[in-house]
Amino acid sequence: MKKLFIFLILLLIIQLAYAQDISVKSTPVQAVVLPGQNAIFDVELKNTQSNSDEIKAVILDAEWRRQTGSEIYSLSADEKVKDRFVLFPLGYLKPGIYGLNTRFVSTRNPEVFTDHQFVITIVDYKEILEASLETNPQGIDPKKENLVKLNLRSRYNIDLDNLNIIINSRFFSENIATSLDGLENKAEEFIISIDPSTQEGEYDAQILISYNDKNLIDKTEKLKISAYENIKETKTSKTGFLTKKETLLRKNDGNSISNEVYTITISGFKKLFAKFKPEAESIENTDKGYKYTWQFTLNPGEEYNIVMLSNYLTPLLIILIIILIIYLYFKVFRTELYMHKKVLVLKSQEGGVAGVKVLLTLKNNTSTIKNLYINDHIPGTLEVPHEYITLKPNSIKKGLADSTITWEIPELVKGEERVISYKLKSHTGFRGKLIFQRASCRYKNSLGKLSVSSSNDVSIYA
Repeated sequence: MKKLFIFLILLLIIQLAYAQDISVKSTPVQAVVLPGQNAIFDVELKNTQSNSDEIKAVILDAEWRRQTGSEIYSLSADEKVKDRFVLFPLGYLKPGIYGLNTRFVSTRNPEVFTDHQFVITIVDYKEILEASLETNPQGIDPKKENLVKLNLRSRYNIDLDNLNIIINSRFFSENIATSLDGLENKAEEFIISIDPSTQEGEYDAQILISYNDKNLIDKTEKLKISAYENIKETKTSKTGFLTKKETLLRKNDGNSISNEVYTITISGFKKLFAKFKPEAESIENTDKGYKYTWQFTLNPGEEYNIVMLSNYLTPLLIILIIILIIYLYFKVFRTELYMHKKVLVLKSQEGGVAGVKVLLTLKNNTSTIKNLYINDHIPGTLEVPHEYITLKPNSIKKGLADSTITWEIPELVKGEERVISYKLKSHTGFRGKLIFQRASCRYKNSLGKLSVSSSNDVSIYA
């Protein structure tokens, strides 16, 4: 057992001695690769033996093979040689770190050898590159052209030729073809213009980068659209008969939401005739007049109308009606003796005036009045009354131009009303305009004083 142990020790010492007979040094040229790419190393091989030898390179890893370079090296004593090892994987290898074991062994004495390991890193396609968009820190201005940068950084010492880059957003699409050296930083610049009505905010932009039909980057970044205000105001005015329509238009031609506060100040007199649509949120009485205030929000592209309608016609009609009511009130109800004449036309078969019917109404609005003498005038084209419906006259006086009828009434008590009605015939079947003059009444009022009242005149046409 002791002899066996000594033998093994001597064998190990002999192997170590032989191992020192071959020296191997390697320098990585391309030790970091993409899946399926070749790894490249420069190798310096030296025969440190005292005799010449032939040394063979044997790949011990079943997943790798050597593509180029010598397989057997004939070296004299202390001679060295340099060669390039191009190594390729057999099939697909997952991203990771691989130690490729290679044995350099003497063809004359297999016990003379040395093992060397090539360290190869396979990186994922999606880890080799970094990309980011760069714009103005204030954001993209919709009103002008904007410079956009695509910043690229290669994380590994791998050259990337024929990169295909697509940048998509709702505002633009950009295609870029470029190349990137290993560990290089690069910026691709391009100009974009967007719709000026684009609303402020952040929007998605997709970055797609491929290499040899492999996707390196598929990511989404935010593009900031800067805000700008552009509120336009338009005023129009349209005037009619005693009316005026004024329209204010506020439009947001910017790309940001605008919170508006708008005021209009008018005089107290104008306030009586003005009407607004829509109605103001508040009305304040100030030293300068009445201040109307509206508060509203305008989204980009929206508009807001304020209409002020000044209507002087309707109030004027109301005032005239009030005046008329007051007049009638005093005329009918406050006048001591109210008199009204009405004439009804009686037509002939030929269409002319065959006759008329006259209605004369008297109403006492005060205390009892006495000794009423009523005079009415008959146009000369008509005959004297031939029919009295209510009260016969006391006398009829014929004149050249007209005739006068007189009635006497002893008294009218308060509130008493009398209607005097009579009919007149036409001499010739009159055609044209015929005027009936006012009737008059002379009487003594409740104070015993003499007063006079009259009716309206009437015109008829035939």
